Amino acid sequence: MKTLKILSVSSLFALCLALMSQAAFAQNDAGAKIRGDAWNGGLVRTYQRHAQDRSQMLFYYSQSKEPLPKQEAKDLVAGIQKDLTEAEKALAKLKADHAKKPDVVKQIVLIEKHHARASEVCGMAAEQCAKEHVDHVMVCDCCADMWNELDAAQIETQKLLKMLKIDKLPIPKKATDKKVAADKKPDAKKADK
Repeated sequence: MKTLKILSVSSLFALCLALMSQAAFAQNDAGAKIRGDAWNGGLVRTYQRHAQDRSQMLFYYSQSKEPLPKQEAKDLVAGIQKDLTEAEKALAKLKADHAKKPDVVKQIVLIEKHHARASEVCGMAAEQCAKEHVDHVMVCDCCADMWNELDAAQIETQKLLKMLKIDKLPIPKKATDKKVAADKKPDAKKADK
């Protein structure tokens, strides 16, 4: 009988330890969705959007009646270049991680081609912005080309993320939302009484 009690207590203790370790693992692994491929894929997508937004801003800024301030134009072009460079770094990591998967590498090469074309056009816009008299039409055309190349890159990136089975991350929620929801449940029971 004592052996049975000791055995059941030790079993209960082992079960508690197992549950606690699983809970601790779940808490430590909350970032699993954003590590590795998801992180790099997210970076590619984010930097593409940033570059595209900057090219759109430069496009409309170039169409204004006031002369395009050189420093602001240079800052926008430099930002586009930086975004493209960062997107390429993240793509390179994905390419290295999946070097033995030809379909993934092929998809990354397609994205890199769009980035290269956008970077080339961005260089042309940078040259225009450095001139004494900026050709606004040329800058607008460069911005339109950049935007379209980045749009195509984003479509190819979405295909890549689908290949890698990277789901879109859920919308972040405040930790207090859970607490508030938990606090409201007992209040609702009190209200029913």
